[in-house]
Amino acid sequence: MLVEDHHSFRQALTFILNLEPDFTVVAEADSLAKARAVLEKFDLAIVDLALPDGNGADLIEDLRRTNPGVTVLILSATLDEANIVRVIDAGAAGVVDKLAGANEIVQEARSVRAGATMPRQTEVVEMLRTIASHGGKNHEVRPDARLTARETEVLRALVEGLDNEGIAEKLGITLEEEQNHLAGILEKLGARSGLQALTIAARRGVIEFP
Repeated sequence: MLVEDHHSFRQALTFILNLEPDFTVVAEADSLAKARAVLEKFDLAIVDLALPDGNGADLIEDLRRTNPGVTVLILSATLDEANIVRVIDAGAAGVVDKLAGANEIVQEARSVRAGATMPRQTEVVEMLRTIASHGGKNHEVRPDARLTARETEVLRALVEGLDNEGIAEKLGITLEEEQNHLAGILEKLGARSGLQALTIAARRGVIEFP
């Protein structure tokens, strides 16, 4: 689903996505109200932050409640700390600069759907450093939430922007093992996405951003 209030931009991005063999846009909306009316089954939602009736971050909870497996990529023309913290805490898998252009947005959508986080972008790395240093929303972490050595390796590979297959290859494990490790990380840290897990782990001193 694509949620974007600028008609020409949404039309162009929809056209480009539908040209790709691995994407089909099944729903479009130009406001929170219209998006909430079409919370159908899809595996990816690309959501603009600045919508006429509110902040796109408000849609993340609705999306995840209706379809827990959905991956959310947030578009933002202003990557400020407050919005980054908000969307990460809500469970967004990634944030991309709306001014990057449609083709780059498509590539980032493909990356987050494959399990990659977004630390390759200079702006996002800086925001993650700030979040890790100054906090954000407090998350309930399991009392026995000590990460294993392999789980820590998976987190460090996420910092490099690798997707699930890339992490598995780097660590010499199967894709299923990588996904099991990531699921364990999310459960232990009380995170909803790999991106959120990175920020929580960074606050706890488990990892550092380059």
